[in-house]
Amino acid sequence: MYTIKQASTLTKLSIDTIRYYEKAGLLPKIKRLPNKHRVFTQPDIERLQMITCMKKANLSLEEVKLYLDIAKTSNMSPEMVAGMHQHKEKVKNQMAQLQTVLDFIDEKLAEGTWLKRKA
Repeated sequence: MYTIKQASTLTKLSIDTIRYYEKAGLLPKIKRLPNKHRVFTQPDIERLQMITCMKKANLSLEEVKLYLDIAKTSNMSPEMVAGMHQHKEKVKNQMAQLQTVLDFIDEKLAEGTWLKRKA
């Protein structure tokens, strides 16, 4: 069991963000102690980490909620499967674009052109 502060540290999310995700319905009902403090379980931490991963993939909170709901029921319509494949392709394209940038940076560093200055 984790306090909200510990959950924040483990997930690298702010306490406000965790509270927001709870309010937005992205988290299941969080258990509370008699003093009303939230208590997070390991599955809650893993769900927060999954949300973070999906946000990094540029999914909206609505899409995140949809996919989390799907994961809970394992009941995906053909449209949902198509949407996931489409998003996967979008992420792959973003990765390819970033790889191009990395390759360019590596090339310039290898040439030393960024280190040379005109006198």
